[in-house]
Amino acid sequence: MATLGTDKQWWPTREPPTRQPDEVDMDTTRRETRRNVNLRLPFHDAQCAVVCQEGCYPDKKAHVNQDTFILETGFAGEREHVLIGVFDGHGGAGEHAAQIAAATFPRELEKHRRDPELESHGDRSAPVPLDARATAYARAFVDTDLVVQKNLGDACKSSGTTAVVAHIVCDMLHMGNVGDSRAILGTARTGEDGNAGAWDIVEVTHDQTCFRRDERERMRKEAREPVLFATLGMILGETPLSEDFGDESIEAADDPPRVFRNGASYPGCAFTRSLGDTVGKRLGVSSDPELLTYQLDKNSRCLVIASDGVFEFMTNEEVMAAAKRHWGNALAACEEIVATAYDYWATEDSRSDDVTCAVVFLTPRSGAADGADPDDLGLPKISEAKDNWRKLRDVLRAGAIKNRPAIRFANAVLAKMAIDVRHRRGSLAMEELFPGFDFESVGLAKRMSSLKGGLSHPDDYVEPTGEDN
Repeated sequence: MATLGTDKQWWPTREPPTRQPDEVDMDTTRRETRRNVNLRLPFHDAQCAVVCQEGCYPDKKAHVNQDTFILETGFAGEREHVLIGVFDGHGGAGEHAAQIAAATFPRELEKHRRDPELESHGDRSAPVPLDARATAYARAFVDTDLVVQKNLGDACKSSGTTAVVAHIVCDMLHMGNVGDSRAILGTARTGEDGNAGAWDIVEVTHDQTCFRRDERERMRKEAREPVLFATLGMILGETPLSEDFGDESIEAADDPPRVFRNGASYPGCAFTRSLGDTVGKRLGVSSDPELLTYQLDKNSRCLVIASDGVFEFMTNEEVMAAAKRHWGNALAACEEIVATAYDYWATEDSRSDDVTCAVVFLTPRSGAADGADPDDLGLPKISEAKDNWRKLRDVLRAGAIKNRPAIRFANAVLAKMAIDVRHRRGSLAMEELFPGFDFESVGLAKRMSSLKGGLSHPDDYVEPTGEDN
């Protein structure tokens, strides 16, 4: 059993629920909320709120929410600064990883912004984009990762957290992201007020998953050990190894590609960047964030930041439409988005992930910049697969796409667990992929020996001493 790397647990934790539900049921007593906070920024009036709802796992005892968030207005003593972010933990120590990261990131950012050797951000005249590695913002993510690793020790081998953080300075939106939580910006069409017409959507983060060829290439360059990108079907020998993953969004795939050590069956994470995850770090999983700077203008209306518990089943358009219905009440927007996501989970799955949503409504004031065309900003495009993900999911589940991994498994011991896994987005550590597998049981390991490469637990990992055979 892996132990934490420190005897002193200084970060907050949550008490487990007192009852285990029989079915998916949203217990609103198991949530944390930041109610509407109204702010007057130099060029916008803003209203912020967050809802962080614990998931529901009828087949898992004492599940504790692994999501958390930060919302700091007047950050670092500056009235025009807002810091807001979502952290989605995973693995056996995922709750600890997320809480440590949320407690650490603000102080790391404040510290590095005072460092004269690092470029800061927030000035309208600052170069865009900045060199990511030279910025205080990027360094805050990297150093937060080190704090997570130090405090979790061995428990961090296959545990970690995503982190998507917005730092609003005056009218400059600075996004930093590691993992597959997401931020989207709703913008009114030129000349329309906040309640007229549909809002266009700007993706101000780009999910970091193995579907992205650029991320796979980066990981190969940075990996210290041989890395393999494969679906569970490939690892289990049900379909040939290939990197012909297409450009589906991860929500559309029942069996998304994951990160493995070549020749082993761990860590099995579907993301390519995170905080923590020390085994994954050897394979190129990075804590360096992708950064984006965007000037909030006369058309900027709503920023939504959410964990994958929201975006597993809800499209960007659904999320933003729900927010727009509650224009002027950010808390109500968060509550509807969380409730809708939970309803999807109850319908589509046998459990619900933790669900966290933050909403920032923006009303332009005098001096706000003229609207910009998102197509001119070089931001990631919304793919056709994302627009049609539910149709793709239905086709995949029906087995109509023959070049995708088969739904059936020859190994009866794994069949039910593997099928359940394929219906999930998959930002999980290996022990979560196969929750019924006791890594300490030699007998069960023998029964499952038909698995290609076997199932090696990351706690059994030993530092390589020579070249791989």
